[in-house]
Amino acid sequence: MVTGAASGLGRALALTLAERGAEVALVDVDEGGLREAASMVEAKGRRCLSHAVDVSDWEAMRAKAGEVIAAWGGVDLLVNNAGIGLGGELADVPMEEMRRIVDVNLMGQIHGCKLFLPGMLERGYGHIVNVASLSGLVVLPLHLPYATTKFALVGLSEALWIELRRRGIGVTLVCPGAMRTAIMDSAKVYGRQSSAALNARRWQRVLEVKGKRPEEVAEKILRAVERERFLVLAGPEALLLYWLKRLAPGLLRWCSVAVTSLLKRG
Repeated sequence: MVTGAASGLGRALALTLAERGAEVALVDVDEGGLREAASMVEAKGRRCLSHAVDVSDWEAMRAKAGEVIAAWGGVDLLVNNAGIGLGGELADVPMEEMRRIVDVNLMGQIHGCKLFLPGMLERGYGHIVNVASLSGLVVLPLHLPYATTKFALVGLSEALWIELRRRGIGVTLVCPGAMRTAIMDSAKVYGRQSSAALNARRWQRVLEVKGKRPEEVAEKILRAVERERFLVLAGPEALLLYWLKRLAPGLLRWCSVAVTSLLKRG
């Protein structure tokens, strides 16, 4: 089962899994993109179940999970990929937006785990992939709302790995850097309007020019699942900043302060 499967990394994972012979259940709120993704999976000769569901809605997710379990008996691989973007400093971000990103990016992944993990434990095998971000390892400038949820996902994934390691269930945490996805199309950035808009455009250009293709990242994730690796970093900036955070965390914080000041000046 892949959440956030209508586009980007979620779609790439669904198609790569289908190419490897998997039957795939897809979840997303984008009904049009979901239908297209489902058709692409079926064109590869694999069965597909698709569900237009908001992962933050527990009751809706529980109902759809019941349908998947009834049809297939459960899932062997759960990919919690659905997420939204939100930028800005805490003072500028409305409370309802903070609640929304926590509900989608964090609670949505918890919902997936709560619904499908019991079946994995009963069978004694399975694998969970939680897609976080480089922003879950390193605080990037003006990423407070997004980083809050992604740091939480890193903690959730580490705790799950510890809990499940001896019970036959694998856990993989994915922390990609820049990737060519459409997350910025719907992401909101709060702050001084002109500066926020300029920074959003800058980041979109970075994604378009420097970002890795979702298909590349999907292949890397599935190799990690096969080898039962915990952490997947994708992109040179992810590797660089990950090791800088480990070796010189104070230096990285001061670099972030400097870059934030430059961005706020527009």
